[in-house]
Amino acid sequence: MQVAYPPKPLPYIFGGLLSFESKWKPGLGKPLLDALAAGGIEGRLDMGCVAAHGMFHCDSSGCHAISPLAKPATAFLFELIALLQSSATVPMIDIRAYAKWLAH
Repeated sequence: MQVAYPPKPLPYIFGGLLSFESKWKPGLGKPLLDALAAGGIEGRLDMGCVAAHGMFHCDSSGCHAISPLAKPATAFLFELIALLQSSATVPMIDIRAYAKWLAH
């Protein structure tokens, strides 16, 4: 006997951006946050990193920049892994425990 299961709902597709530099001054200031907010829920970037300046993330409360930030590309990688873990697509480890050294 073969059992049929309903298909899983499509997962949310995270959007992100990674760059070395930004021509905006400041790199993660109001122009970026305004552009991110203008995208709406359908065009939203969930997170991003401008390696020379810091990183940003967007959630239901809005978009937020973290700048200046030591080792922003590494922080971005750890946050990306944590975000993917929350959607159950990456094995669970406490990646933010490894990220604590970035503040030093």
